[in-house]
Amino acid sequence: PWLARLLEITRLQVDRAQGQYPVCQPLMRGPVDMAAAALGDEALCLALIDQPDRAQRLLDSCTEIFIEVARAWRGAAPLFAKGSLLYGIWAPGASVRPQCDNAALLSPELYREFLVGCDERICASFDYPLMHTHSGFIGMVAPVLLQVRGLRAVQVSLDWPAGPGVIELLRVFQLLNEQLPLIITGGLTQVELDLLLKHLSPRGLCLQVD
Repeated sequence: PWLARLLEITRLQVDRAQGQYPVCQPLMRGPVDMAAAALGDEALCLALIDQPDRAQRLLDSCTEIFIEVARAWRGAAPLFAKGSLLYGIWAPGASVRPQCDNAALLSPELYREFLVGCDERICASFDYPLMHTHSGFIGMVAPVLLQVRGLRAVQVSLDWPAGPGVIELLRVFQLLNEQLPLIITGGLTQVELDLLLKHLSPRGLCLQVD
């Protein structure tokens, strides 16, 4: 029923847009977020250690569901100028935005073992996959995300005023900026903005900040 309603709303948006505006992907949880919603945060963490085979089957199922729903949504939302938009940025072909917010619960080793394969299957299913993350855990997952084959960009939401600040994360942002298009969104200070502008390459960089 929820998928049917999603497609109904999407077709309504397409009808209202009349080809003049792009219809963009709604927020869709990634596999680890879906698994945590199903089991609960603590139970998922314990399952990865105590029942790794069952936990992997759950994550694999969540991955297939994500791909199925994203493809169904894309089938209802036509491309815009032969591309699609995420964060107001046009990309050729069909883009997709999974997210891994609950990766904050995991070590890099657990993410690499259980989730990189899930991410790669999502990336292989669309033309321009972009991963949504947060500054609170990007320092942990950045080296692992750079190993995900097919990932085209990373977006980081600044958890201001909580979590590590821009100064603490500058090296992480530089690492991502060197290898992938990087989108940074959220609130920061003028000093932090000046720091990003000074130390990051403008190539593939988008700062959607205030």
